[in-house]
Amino acid sequence: MHLYVWNDRFLYVGPSKATSLHRNHAAVWLNASEGKMQVTLADGTALTNSVVYLPSGTEYATAEAAAPIAALFWEPESAGFLRVAEKFPDHARAFACPHADPQSWVMLGNRDTTLAEAEKLISRIFGFDISSSNAAGSMDSRISAALTFLRESPHQYDSIESLADKVHLSPSRLAHLFKGEVGVPIRRYVLWMKMRRALDLAIAGDSLTTAALSAGFADSAHLSRTVRSMMGIAPEFLFRHRERLVIHI
Repeated sequence: MHLYVWNDRFLYVGPSKATSLHRNHAAVWLNASEGKMQVTLADGTALTNSVVYLPSGTEYATAEAAAPIAALFWEPESAGFLRVAEKFPDHARAFACPHADPQSWVMLGNRDTTLAEAEKLISRIFGFDISSSNAAGSMDSRISAALTFLRESPHQYDSIESLADKVHLSPSRLAHLFKGEVGVPIRRYVLWMKMRRALDLAIAGDSLTTAALSAGFADSAHLSRTVRSMMGIAPEFLFRHRERLVIHI
């Protein structure tokens, strides 16, 4: 099991689990090393192929794959994702497509593979080019400031009123601009950031209880419910056998 962690995305490589209906703040790419991914959308649409793409906010469930999978979770407001989206004509809807790169899969399973190497492998196994896109469009500076605070200190967020005061907006205006620029409500984004922080702490060696409390969750059960809701799996799935998990940071 491998976890590649960047500032705006992470890539899980390893066995899959069947998931119930859930939605992510992140945009998600799923790739089966052998065979096909089987994903069902909330409206009953079935997507089956070696690669499945799910935009931010899509509600979906997955079947357990017979072989290891790669799952890329990418924050959709990030500059890197926006650059890719400009060159990705179907980025606004979920779809499935055939794609295979066995050689890249071998390298993703190597504990010595670097983040820079993994970034190139991502392009190969999911079928898009990270490096050849144009610069992303500009974002309102006040929303950028709000995002910076939420990324760095999600556990310190207490209300939309206090965040609005930090970026010199009214709460209603902040809520409107944030949803328009980022694509999700502030509360949903805060949960994602808290989850990211908790997982980072757990990866570093904290217990799930300590990580949950440090990230601003009421307890480890609250963290587990959030991870299940946003990723369809429990955090225990990643950390039950920590000795098998290789972290690339």
